[in-house]
Order: sequence, then C-alpha cells, then structure tokens
Amino acid sequence: MFDFSFPELVVCLLVALVVLGPEKLPRVARTLGRWAGQARGYLRNLTAELDREGQLADLKKQLQQADRAIREQADAFKAETQSTVDQLRDDARAAEQALKPQQANVADPVADDANKPVPPSP
Repeated sequence: MFDFSFPELVVCLLVALVVLGPEKLPRVARTLGRWAGQARGYLRNLTAELDREGQLADLKKQLQQADRAIREQADAFKAETQSTVDQLRDDARAAEQALKPQQANVADPVADDANKPVPPSP
C-alpha cells in the first residue's frame, strides 16, 4: 500500500514523538490503529462484495446460457412437432381424397330402405 522502509518509519515516529509529546502519542497511536483497522475492514468488505458480485455475474451468465439452451431445445421440439402434425394432416387429407370416389359408389342401405314402398299392414 505505502512504500515505507523501516528507517523512514522510525523518522516519522520520532517526529510524531517530538510534535505530540510522550503523553499524547499513545492515544494518537491507538486512534491511528483504530482507523487503520476500520480501513482494513472496509477494504475487506469491499473485496468480499466485489467477489460476490463477480460470482453473481458468473451465475447470471450460466443462467442465461441454460435459458438459451432450453429455448433452443423447445424451438426444435416445436418445429419437429409441427412438421409431424403437418405430415399427419396431409396424410389424412390424402386418405380422405382417396376414399371420396369409393364413398360416392357405395349406396346408403338406410336410404334405399326409406325409398321402398311399405306393404300395408293386415
């Protein structure tokens, strides 16, 4: 973080001792230590939050890929089903067209009986 060598740190402590005096230096050192601890805590929370966001982004990407794969499979299934339905519909129409001439030739037995005269009852 800071590039202080040991001799530079000793000089800073001696200047602080001269400026603050031996009575205030422990209190200032505790305050600075507390601030440094809080800064480390904030930094730790920030890195943890960034890690969680990175993991969430990865999970979101995986979810989108899975969603895309499912949609592709559903579209393929829908297309295959539609082609099967169309083929069955065409086969049914062809069978119906093939049976129409035969249906015209077949006489309706009930209709024939209805046209016959009914003998008088005794």
